[in-house]
Amino acid sequence: MLGSDYSGDQGNCPFFVYGFIIADEQASPEWPLRVQRVRQQFLKDDRRMSFKNMNDRHRRQALIPFLEAAEYLEGNVITVAVSKELAYLSTGRNTVAGMKTLRARWDRRSFERMARVIHFFSLFLGAWSAPGVHVTWITDDDTIVANPDRLEDMHQLAARFSGLYVPHSMGVFAMNTAAIDTKARGFEDFLAIPDLAAGMIGEVMSLRSKQESSEFSGECLTNKSQVISDWFWYRSGSLKKTCILIS
Repeated sequence: MLGSDYSGDQGNCPFFVYGFIIADEQASPEWPLRVQRVRQQFLKDDRRMSFKNMNDRHRRQALIPFLEAAEYLEGNVITVAVSKELAYLSTGRNTVAGMKTLRARWDRRSFERMARVIHFFSLFLGAWSAPGVHVTWITDDDTIVANPDRLEDMHQLAARFSGLYVPHSMGVFAMNTAAIDTKARGFEDFLAIPDLAAGMIGEVMSLRSKQESSEFSGECLTNKSQVISDWFWYRSGSLKKTCILIS
């Protein structure tokens, strides 16, 4: 299972932050059980865990138990912070004009955003997949998958582009958005993990950019980011975490 969520479009953060989680579903049997207990205790009205909506009392109460439940996933959480000064990272100015198989309409900015996400996905798949493994990628609802044609373009390009990084044959590759989720909120809970991580990293980078010194103090963080930061740098669980900075 692979999930992705994105932040940095709005606000004064000088970075776009791309959050990913890649996990072995079969090796993580405790995760769905434990996250459902969190829902039954704190989120009975089916609300979604979300960094930007953490001012809600129920979500604040659920935050630490939710992060503790995430530690029962066997996998990796990766946040990639990319400076907004880098307009083109995975495409060139004329790349989208040369793509003849696209179904959706793309401008250069949205195509670059989509290509970046595919690029990171392919790198992580090449690092952590195994021969013959089936892959399901769930992405957060975003402009890059705003309609079925864009989702299909992203699906097809990801399948082709990942071949540059994956050295072995894979199984079935399925892709969709969180919109297909059931009432159990399984996909949304999975995506909430990179959402929380990306939101925290975005806040860290925003605060750090305001400081003249290279020294950064976590005391300036909001309470929610302090909690998430403590979890993110915790090294003893089966869920590993990494932050990549591109500037």
